[in-house]
Amino acid sequence: MVQPLYAQDLFSSTNQPFGEYLVGRHALANNQFDIAADNYLKALNLDTDNILLNQLTLSILVTDGRLADAVKISNKLRDIDQQNDLSKLMLFFEKTKSGDYEDLLVTGDGQGTNGILKLINPFFKAWVLAERGEIDQVETIINEFKAGNSLNFFNYFQSGIIYEYLGDNKKAEKYYSMALLDNKTKNLRVAEALGKLLSRQGKDEQALFVLNKFSKINPSNEHLRLALETIKNGEKFEPFISTLNDGFAELLYTVASILMQDDMKRVATNYLQYAVFFKPNFPLVHLLQAKIFESDEYFMGAIRELEKINNNSPIYLQSKLQRARIFDQIKLPSEVLKALKILESEYPANRSVLNEIAEFYRTHERYEEAIEVYNKVVTSIVKENKDDWVLYYFRGIVLDQEKRWPEAESDFKKALELNPNQPLVLNYLAYSWVEQGRNYKEAKIMLLRAVELRPNDGYIADSLGWALFKMGDGEEAVPILERAVQLQTKDWAINDHLGDAYWVVGRQNEARFQWRHALSLKQADTKGDQIEYKIINGYK
Repeated sequence: MVQPLYAQDLFSSTNQPFGEYLVGRHALANNQFDIAADNYLKALNLDTDNILLNQLTLSILVTDGRLADAVKISNKLRDIDQQNDLSKLMLFFEKTKSGDYEDLLVTGDGQGTNGILKLINPFFKAWVLAERGEIDQVETIINEFKAGNSLNFFNYFQSGIIYEYLGDNKKAEKYYSMALLDNKTKNLRVAEALGKLLSRQGKDEQALFVLNKFSKINPSNEHLRLALETIKNGEKFEPFISTLNDGFAELLYTVASILMQDDMKRVATNYLQYAVFFKPNFPLVHLLQAKIFESDEYFMGAIRELEKINNNSPIYLQSKLQRARIFDQIKLPSEVLKALKILESEYPANRSVLNEIAEFYRTHERYEEAIEVYNKVVTSIVKENKDDWVLYYFRGIVLDQEKRWPEAESDFKKALELNPNQPLVLNYLAYSWVEQGRNYKEAKIMLLRAVELRPNDGYIADSLGWALFKMGDGEEAVPILERAVQLQTKDWAINDHLGDAYWVVGRQNEARFQWRHALSLKQADTKGDQIEYKIINGYK
């Protein structure tokens, strides 16, 4: 994105739209791209020929996905700033989308030749030639790509898509397979494409092998899960790409995905917007765009993107759950619950939905309601597996909060039965025993194991140190609690524990320092008085 200038650098006269520009600039600094775009457009209406303002506005409009407005400004910049790359790119996309391929086919570089554009230019041309059936020229372009560089995956994948579009399944399979072998970023889209292609050729066994292998990398990938389900049901797949504009969109989406791997999310945002310019209904693009906007704390933009995903998409449920989580981030609990209840009505007894509802109740300290929902999920389990530990762990926590310790303890033990080396469960159960003054030896063994599994977890280190302290071994507890304080610097209880340990080993001044620090971190409740008492009277 173009960096905003100071207002006095942008406008030559005092009778200019300073107010609109400054509001827009402030919004932009806070990643509120919609507000920024609105105000830059207002400023531009008052100073229409300002080149810098046109450039700034164009950049923001692209980021916010307002490409129709971006095209209008690009047309203006064509006349007043012929060197602006972004405006040239937008006009190229506009012409290409409308079927005007003259610049692309005559010059071969309709949108420029620098950086990313140099990468995608040949494929734009290859797609147009493929659409025209000029296969020899398509192959000439593809054969010009040189192996042995970082772009192998991209080149192979796009070549495979084009060959599949042409109906040359043998070459499509070859290039998809080469892309998978060079797939260092574990891009699951190519696995989906190859699996579906194999199935369409009657090679279901090979298709299942590919899809199963890559679904293990990301078990939550709905596209791979549904592809596996489709094959098992004996159903057939539609072609991966069915129109030329869809091919352009897939090309741009792949570019954005690669940019995200390199943490270039602002450039990736633009390429995602270009992708939906060619294919307005592209759920994967909307989902990735929403994740970027959410990471920027542009929450309304993220919600807007998620709401574009309709209910026939494999990722519809995922998008609605993410939307609910964003409502939670922006402190709209009523909207969260409303969204989740609608999902529950659409997906009765769906574990993902029920888990999300239970998590909402748990994090909002509505423990009785959380227990009811967790009970529903437990009842729905047909065959338990290792991953179900988390369900018993969280139900155990809310049962503990409701002072129902015997039931909570049973759930923690069940979680460990399913996953014996789960450090969070080992820590919670062992620490609880220590606080209750029982099972010290067993708790120590469990905590030593938890620390071994998660050596950089300050809370687990604190639990071990506190257990040693409670067992009367202050000298051994001190260095462990000191490390816990270093690992977790903002939890008053850990400083409080270290203060107690310092006191019993004769380091009273350091103990009082830790207690004072704990008090400065602590939110008001009954234990604040206890810490103040220790500062005055010492540990008793």
